[in-house]
Amino acid sequence: MADTAVFNLPVDHLVALVPDLEAAGAAFRAAGFTTTPLAHHSAAMGTANICVMFVNGYLELMGIVTETEANAGWRSLLAQGPGLRGVAFESQDIAATHHALEEAGLAPEPVRHFARNVPEGELRFSITRLSREITPGLQCLYCQHHTRDLLWLPHLMQHDNQAVAMLGACLPDAASLAPLQVPDLLAAEALLPLRAAPSALTLSLTEGAAPPSEAALAGVQATSGLSLQFR
Repeated sequence: MADTAVFNLPVDHLVALVPDLEAAGAAFRAAGFTTTPLAHHSAAMGTANICVMFVNGYLELMGIVTETEANAGWRSLLAQGPGLRGVAFESQDIAATHHALEEAGLAPEPVRHFARNVPEGELRFSITRLSREITPGLQCLYCQHHTRDLLWLPHLMQHDNQAVAMLGACLPDAASLAPLQVPDLLAAEALLPLRAAPSALTLSLTEGAAPPSEAALAGVQATSGLSLQFR
C-alpha cells in the first residue's frame, strides 16, 4: 500500500459502489469468495447490496437500483467511479457514540434504528450518519449491531479461496477521516489501517493458500474498482 498517513479506525464494514451489482457479485464469486444473496434496501433508499463477510468485518458491494432522493449522495460518489466510497465504523453503544461525536463537534445525524427479516430471524441494527461535509468524498456512519450472530454466519465466512480477515484498505479520500481519530471513538477490540490511495483491500489467507488467479482479480477490479491484495 502507498506510503501515506495511516488512520487506524474501528471499521465495521467498507462500502464499494458498483455500477452493475450482479456483475460485481459474480466476479467476487469467480474469485473464490462466498457472497450473500443480492438484497434490496427499502424503496425509498433505492439501493441493493451483496456482502462478502470476513471474521473482522465485511465488504458491502452496493448498487443503485432506482434513483431516489435518499441515494443522491451515493449517486454523486458513484459518478466519481466505482470503488470504496463509504465506511461504516463499529459502535458498541450507539447512544454513547452519538454523544462522543457531538462532543467532538462532528454534528452526527440523529440515531436511527432498523430491522429486517432474514431466514435466521430479525436482523436489528442502529446507525448515526456523518455529514459529507465532515468526510468529503466518503459517506461515513457508525453502526451498532444488535444481532451480530444473524449476520456473521459461519457458512458466509467460508471462502473457497481461503480468505479470512481484512488487514487494511486504501480509499481515494481517506485523508478526510482525520477528524474521526477521537479517543472516545477508538475503543474497539481491533482497528483497521486505512490509507489514502486508489481503492484497494488487503486480506489474509489461510496459511499455505494461494491467492485467486490474476484473471479472477482483474474481473473483480473491472466490476468493482477494487484491487485485492493478499498476505
